Amino acid sequence: MKTDQLHKPAVHNISGWRFRLLELRFLRQLVRVAFRIYPTRGAAWQAIRRQVSAHLAYRRICQLTKAVRIGERIFTHTSFPHLNGAAGQVLASNELQYNLPIPGRRPGLNKLLLAITKKCSLQCAHCLAWDELNGRETLAAADVLDIIRKFQAGGLATVELSGGEPLNRYQDLLRIVQESNTGQTDFWLITSGYRLTAPRAQALRDAGLVGVAISLDHWDAAAHDQFRGLEGSFEWARQAAQHATEAGLAVCLALTPVRAFCTPENLWHYARLARDWGVHFIRILEPQPVGHFAGQDISLRPADIAVLENFVRKIHREPAYRDYPIIDYYAPHQRQSGCSGAGMRFLYVDTDGDMHACPFCQHKCGSAVHESVETGIENMALASGCHRYSPFRTVE
Repeated sequence: MKTDQLHKPAVHNISGWRFRLLELRFLRQLVRVAFRIYPTRGAAWQAIRRQVSAHLAYRRICQLTKAVRIGERIFTHTSFPHLNGAAGQVLASNELQYNLPIPGRRPGLNKLLLAITKKCSLQCAHCLAWDELNGRETLAAADVLDIIRKFQAGGLATVELSGGEPLNRYQDLLRIVQESNTGQTDFWLITSGYRLTAPRAQALRDAGLVGVAISLDHWDAAAHDQFRGLEGSFEWARQAAQHATEAGLAVCLALTPVRAFCTPENLWHYARLARDWGVHFIRILEPQPVGHFAGQDISLRPADIAVLENFVRKIHREPAYRDYPIIDYYAPHQRQSGCSGAGMRFLYVDTDGDMHACPFCQHKCGSAVHESVETGIENMALASGCHRYSPFRTVE
């Protein structure tokens, strides 16, 4: 097949005027939520105007031009829950309150990143949990469920269950999803693809899981296996993507592009592979000098970032690529608007139950097992949160 040849996709993307109609549909949802949560009509309209302004800025920076329908659910990014359900209403409520706070009330989180195991068979070049990898487990499934319920009590739109490799605790993972409120909150699995068999993918889908983000750091099998430190890890990822799509899950390939990878040739090879595998999203996470990368000069250069941004712009805006996966690339928004971690919109809970600003800014700010969510967020504010970006600036 020629490198520029397109084929009929296995996914159902929504773009062009259909996407604009979809935005209007969700604007109506935003209005309904605003009039439900604000004490006066004037406050509701003020919050709506601020949120629309924030959305238009986000859409411009992150090239938000299309959505994807997976079964009955509609997604625009992996960073957001599916928008046509209860989790989408939680997101709307949180965003309105970030832009116009309600006195005496704290917005919930849009996303909780929750690591449930230290165990992993890989030796990844960029591993964030390198210092704790394969250590003694301290969180029982009941502890994880208690943590999730604490955050859900305040309004939680999305949970991402990670590790280590969370499929090493498959029975606990299944129980966590089964016993959580998956109606209020979207649950995603962050995995290398390790042992995500077809029966497991279907069981997790039936339990309430909505999506799977599968780490794939190169389109070339040998290069990916080398980066992951284990031969055969590329095939794990491929099979996991197949099993997850067949089960009806939203599927994302998560890419950490090191400098050598940041060429148009590599990115388009990767995009075509993702399209051919029938996945819905590509998530780009820029490498950071933490974990196994600590002390290394691995941050992307301006030229590398320009290549990535041009790739995203092209795949989202040019009609020839409307059926390619949606790219979730958040770093440009961080650079322009500031970080939304540290409890602003998301935070990270590690395998000991300790709260951090995010996986890249690890500084223990309280225990999600023994302390309140509010305590951890207050401590993060005092610790200044992100090491690289200023706190998120809301629209005035």
